[in-house]
Amino acid sequence: MESHDEELSIISPINQLEQNDMKKLFLLFLSLVATLTAVAEISVCGVFPDDKGNFDCPFIKSGTVTWNESSRTLTLDNAIVEYSSETPYDYISPIRVTENATIVIHGECRLRSTGFVAMSLDGYDSKNVTIQGDGRLVISSILRGIFLVCTRLTIRDITLDAANSVGNNGDGVLCALTFDHVKADIHGGVARIGEGITLRNCAITYPADAYIVHDESEYGDYGYYIAYGDENFADHIIISRESDVVGDVNGDGEVNIADVNVVIGIILDGHGDEAAADVNGDREVNIADVNVIINIILGGDEPTPSATETITVKGVSFKMVKVDGGTFTMGATVEQGSDAQDNEKPAHQVTLSSFSIGETEVSQALWVAVMGTNPSFFKTGDLNLPVEMVTWDACQEFITKLNQMTGKQFRLPTEAEWEFAARGGNKSKRYKYSGSNNVDEVAWYWMNCGSITHAVGSKKANELGVYDMSGNVQEWCNDFWGDYTAAAQTNPTGPASGVARVIRGGFWSTSDPASCRVSYRDADYPFYLDGARGLRLAQ
Repeated sequence: MESHDEELSIISPINQLEQNDMKKLFLLFLSLVATLTAVAEISVCGVFPDDKGNFDCPFIKSGTVTWNESSRTLTLDNAIVEYSSETPYDYISPIRVTENATIVIHGECRLRSTGFVAMSLDGYDSKNVTIQGDGRLVISSILRGIFLVCTRLTIRDITLDAANSVGNNGDGVLCALTFDHVKADIHGGVARIGEGITLRNCAITYPADAYIVHDESEYGDYGYYIAYGDENFADHIIISRESDVVGDVNGDGEVNIADVNVVIGIILDGHGDEAAADVNGDREVNIADVNVIINIILGGDEPTPSATETITVKGVSFKMVKVDGGTFTMGATVEQGSDAQDNEKPAHQVTLSSFSIGETEVSQALWVAVMGTNPSFFKTGDLNLPVEMVTWDACQEFITKLNQMTGKQFRLPTEAEWEFAARGGNKSKRYKYSGSNNVDEVAWYWMNCGSITHAVGSKKANELGVYDMSGNVQEWCNDFWGDYTAAAQTNPTGPASGVARVIRGGFWSTSDPASCRVSYRDADYPFYLDGARGLRLAQ
C-alpha cells in the first residue's frame, strides 16, 4: 500500500495539469514544427521550387533561377527577377532564403521589387547563408534597397550593388555580416549596418558626402548607418573589431589561450566572429586555425623550416625550399591597408599546386658559375651579393644553361607562386611584408641599406624560411603583365601575350616601405636591366 501511494505521488503533478495547459503545450509543439519547416524554405516571388528545382514564376523576366536541394544551392544565371505588387508594404521579395544555403551569382543578375524588400534572408531567423560567384548582383526596391537580416551571412567575390529607386528614403539592413572580397556600390539610400559586421578585403564605393553614424535610441541599438552629410565617411568604414595582430581572435591585442578558446567555441557551436577566427585565411574555421594560434603562442615569430633541397654547381651551393600547394587570397588583402594600389585589386582566390622556390635570390656566385661573367653593378668582391643588371631575356638564358648543367627543370616563378611564397605559403601569419610587419626586420631598402645591396639571406626569413622577398633586389617573374579579375583561379600563369613582364619584391633603392609589401606589383620590358633587379629560381 505504501508503494502504491508513492507511485501516485509521482504521477499526480501531470494529472493536475489543466486542460488549457495541455492545449498550450500542443500549440507550442505545432509552433516548433512550423518553425523547423520554415527554415528549409526558399522561394522566388513567393513561388517554391518544383521537384526538379525550377520555379514556375512569371516574375522571372530572363535568365534562369534554379534550386539544388542536395547541395542547398540557389543559382542565378543572368537572371532578372522583377516582383510587382499593388500593396506597397508587401513583404514578398524576389528572392527569399532561410538558413544553410548558398546563393551563386553568374553574369549580371537583378532583383527588383515594388513592395517592401528586394531580397530577404528570412528576416531575423536566417543564418549560415553565403552569397558568392563571379557576377554582379543588383538589388533594388521602392521602399528598401536591400533587406538582409542574417545572423551569419558571408558575401564573397561578387559585385554587390544595393540601389534604391526613389532616392534617400530607403535603407538596407545588414546585421552580423562578413563581407569577404566584395565590391559594394552603396548609393541612393541609407544602408543600415548592424552590430558584428566585418569588412575584409573589400572595395567600397559611396557618395562623396556619405558617412557612418551609430543609431542608438530609446528603442534599442540599431547599429550603424551609412548616411549623408559633412562627416568623413572614410574614417569610419572599417567598423569591425578585427585585430591587426594575427591570431588575436578576441581583439584584445594579444595572442594567447583565450584566442584558442574562442576558436574552439566557434567550431563547436558556430557562435562568434568567424572572420577573425579564420586565422589561416582558408575561409573555414576549424582545427587548423587552432594549430596556427598554438604555434604562434609556442613559437613566437620564428619561422618553421620547410623541406629544402641543396644543389651544387661548380662548387657553388644553393637551396630550393618546398612550398606545399594550397589556396590563398592574392592581391590587396586587409593587412595591406591603404598602401594597396589599384593594380593589386580585386583581391581574388588562387589555388596552387606544390612547387619549390629559391631560398634566396640568385647570387653573383651562382650566376658566374653558370654564365662565366658577372653583369652586376655592385662588385665588391663579395659574390654572395644578389646578381643584378640582368634582363628577363638574360635570366632565361641563365636558366637554360643551369638546367643543362644540373639535369633539372628550373624556371622563373609565376606571379601567383611568388606571392604565395612571399606570404609564407600555408604557414602564413598574414604579415604586410614577407616575414614581418616590421619592414626593417626582413628587407634591405633605401632607409637601411647604405645605398648598396647586401649578401643574400642576411635578413630575417619568412614563415617558409625564404629570404629577401621584401627587399635587396626586385625579382623577375615569368608572367606577362595583366590586370587582376575577381574570378577564382587555379595555377594561373598570367596573360597569354603582352609586352612587359611582371617584377615582384622590394629593392634597395626604394625609400617607400609600401614598395616592399607582399602584394606590391611592378613590370618592365623584358630587355630592360636595372641595378636593383635580379631573379629567384622556381621548380
